[in-house]
Amino acid sequence: MNRMLEILLKTYSYRRNPKFISNDEIFDFFIKNRNKIEYQDFLEIRSYFSNKLGVYRNVFAIIAEWYKKPSGSESISVIDGSYKDKRTYPRLYNECKDTMRLKRYSQKTIKIYLAALMAVNHWCVEHKKALIDDVDGNLLRGFFKYLTDEKQASLSTMRIHRFAVSYYFNHILNRDIDLSYVEGLRDSKHLPVVLSRDEIQRILGAIDNLKHRTMLALIYSSGLRLSELVTLKVKDVNIGELTIHVREGKGRKDRITIFSEKIRDDVERFMTGKLPVDYLFLSTIKDDRGRYRRLSGRTVQKVLEKALKRAGINRKATPHDLRHSFATHLLESGVSMRHIQMLLGHKNISTTTIYAKVSNPQLKGIRSPL
Repeated sequence: MNRMLEILLKTYSYRRNPKFISNDEIFDFFIKNRNKIEYQDFLEIRSYFSNKLGVYRNVFAIIAEWYKKPSGSESISVIDGSYKDKRTYPRLYNECKDTMRLKRYSQKTIKIYLAALMAVNHWCVEHKKALIDDVDGNLLRGFFKYLTDEKQASLSTMRIHRFAVSYYFNHILNRDIDLSYVEGLRDSKHLPVVLSRDEIQRILGAIDNLKHRTMLALIYSSGLRLSELVTLKVKDVNIGELTIHVREGKGRKDRITIFSEKIRDDVERFMTGKLPVDYLFLSTIKDDRGRYRRLSGRTVQKVLEKALKRAGINRKATPHDLRHSFATHLLESGVSMRHIQMLLGHKNISTTTIYAKVSNPQLKGIRSPL
């Protein structure tokens, strides 16, 4: 077995089955060992997951970009007259990562922006024979055209790459860069997926596992984001007042939200015997110290996927759609838009008003003429 693959499997041995090693964990491993993992190592690791385990990890598509060679080069590229490794990094890559940490960006955000920065840098090396540090906004126009024409990237992907570039130039290189040609991008306006009250009850009724049922019920009855559910701690739940203190939600903002009295006893059961700083919901997998790990977001997604199938609901829905349903049903019950904004933690009320488009009692009372 490949040596780096052995190290990867040993690093995440607590997962019990390598199939459960996540995209984030693979990305972390490659970041920490980027100077040790050769291209052949990467190929064998990717082959192990796709061919032997039969699982797809989209993070490999991102990592593959690091190993691509500049045009006309066999194994190394020449940049500014000096030889560079195939996996070329921006000069101040580590400084960028450290600055984001000091600015208290979430780990997930840091990973996304660094991956975007690496993708832009790779394009610069391959097409311009230069690091991103040595190009300007006019040259990068070609990269964003590549995203649009060849990759057919979504507008959110365009925005992520634009932010990664502007952050690196403005905050790390202390240089201005003109990216006005990709500013003000407007995405298509899609209505959120909202499950009916009957569908919510059918989903919850299809789940036998108490922990799984309580997790989904808590998201729906409180409007929590998936990341907020899996990081929820015992001390943040007020059983007496039926409230939850969401700490550092999206945008690092705290807020107070509610949850249903119907699940009070179930929630309290998962608080019993735990310290205030313990996570409310734990995984069945232990870490290197023998402690149960925090629940993963993917686990919650799978629970909902199975429940939808068991309930006979033939449409796709995500845990975030339970949050959409929470907001819509509150609006239909007469709760003010302002209060819903506070419960959801939206910065601007314009974000909350989208629910007015899917909650319209007048339209629901109209019958088709056919």
